[in-house]
Amino acid sequence: MAKIKHNRDAKRQLGQFFTPPLIAKNLLDAWVLRADMRVLEPGFGKGAFLLPLVEAFMRLRNADLAKVLNENIWGVELDKDVYTWTLAEIERRWGKLPDRHNLILGDFLDPAVLAGYENRPGDLLGSGMGFDLIIGNPPFGGTVALALQDELERRYGRRHGCKIKRESYSLFIVKSLELLKDGATLEFICSDTFLTIPTMRGLRNALMEEGATTVRRLPEFSEETKYPMVTMRHVRGKKADEIVVDGARLKVSSIRCTGNLSWQVSDDHSVLFSGGVLAEYIVASSGMTTGKNEYFVRELDDDGYFDEPYDFMFFEDLITLKRELGRARLGKMSTVKQAEIARKEQMGVTRRNVRLLSFDAPKRLRIPHPDYRYYNKAQPGLFYVPPRFVIFWKDDGDAVKTFKKNGSWYLHGVGGAPFFEREGMTWRLVSSRIDMRYLPSGYILDSGAPCAFLRDGVERDELWFILGWCASPQATMLMKSVLNHTMNIQSKDIERLPYPWWVTASDKREAIGMVKCIVEDAQRGLTVQPRELDALFGLYDFNRKRIAQVA
Repeated sequence: MAKIKHNRDAKRQLGQFFTPPLIAKNLLDAWVLRADMRVLEPGFGKGAFLLPLVEAFMRLRNADLAKVLNENIWGVELDKDVYTWTLAEIERRWGKLPDRHNLILGDFLDPAVLAGYENRPGDLLGSGMGFDLIIGNPPFGGTVALALQDELERRYGRRHGCKIKRESYSLFIVKSLELLKDGATLEFICSDTFLTIPTMRGLRNALMEEGATTVRRLPEFSEETKYPMVTMRHVRGKKADEIVVDGARLKVSSIRCTGNLSWQVSDDHSVLFSGGVLAEYIVASSGMTTGKNEYFVRELDDDGYFDEPYDFMFFEDLITLKRELGRARLGKMSTVKQAEIARKEQMGVTRRNVRLLSFDAPKRLRIPHPDYRYYNKAQPGLFYVPPRFVIFWKDDGDAVKTFKKNGSWYLHGVGGAPFFEREGMTWRLVSSRIDMRYLPSGYILDSGAPCAFLRDGVERDELWFILGWCASPQATMLMKSVLNHTMNIQSKDIERLPYPWWVTASDKREAIGMVKCIVEDAQRGLTVQPRELDALFGLYDFNRKRIAQVA
């Protein structure tokens, strides 16, 4: 996947979404700069922040550009063309650049850039020089240089015991935290995704551990991106008791009630998480990526028939160093491993592979068929959807697995394999709501439709109870406002939903019976009526419990 990302156009690789000058001005206007301040803008782009900073410090330093660019302002930019343009703009406005200055052409994430300025976690006073203010708009979704990835993983891969996602803006923030003086401020414009998504849990934890953070949503950013954007202001200091999002003060104790450390949880929401989570009852899993669905997956017609255009033939494929390098993670391989493969190539060693042979005319087949299994691709619908796809699975999927083993490194594993053909529940990975539905036994799992299965020892009735809860509007509300407000619903997101402990024993029995009937009716082709759904979802409504307690 990393190599695919590195083949994108230059702007997407760099994660460039240039800051509109008015937004930068509004942020800078809130600052009272001093002549002794040290300010950094990493990834300064076309100078939306840098140019106003130069202008402000020129007033404070008697128009001495050399002092401003050597004692007050530091900047880093990776894009050579943009870097050259911005330096030319400084010269156009304030005269020739000094022979020495702190505007660096390079990768901010390179450990050699600004080495020695760090104040690392655990230092009482900080061992480096540090900055009073770091401000800017870090790249979003940018490609992290292949040559740096292992070193960045070593330096920033974990912080305070939590994993830090290897994403450009996440790494920019973590490195910037090390460059702040105690009591100094980091102010970044960034995507609002970091407020809830599970992969940014470690980043949220680091910010709470290392100071006070305030987040404010921007009503609009620019035409370059439709992503909702926020400003994040972080003051380095003691561990936070609360963070502030759009004026709302969120207690860290409430945030820590949620498995993903959500920065969108309220005190009312945190109560729902006080009685355990679904992970105690279910284990969720993503499915498999075949690498080429069109080779192995077929769509059924209404009568259960499908067309098979291919036959599958196994053969011995020569191992070559060139091919193995192309399959390797990040295109990297140790010299010892390369030498080993080169020897195999010289000796004519082979690996089992599979090729497709096209029939003169597709075969017309019907399910059930011994060589095919139902394939759980993502589909809309609540409670139950009839199977629409099958996958070629002769000899326990030998052809699919062999094809994957001969593909790129990230295809080799068979995701979700321990749960293949088990009874459970499933939903669409990309959706605005949890379209939870029953998954009968017998299915092979696709990565686009995560699944959940009862843990060993959990009674089967919990499957129906949890299925009804996950299908409810309240579960979707918690998912989209607390756990993951993006369009994705990952397997671990479902595990982090609260278990509906507030439902009484009698209501639970009723909910289980209703869900069973709804699924059985759907399997017979009957449509669930809105009044049935309203009655079912009412059994899970936490506010209903509160009203009953007051009465």
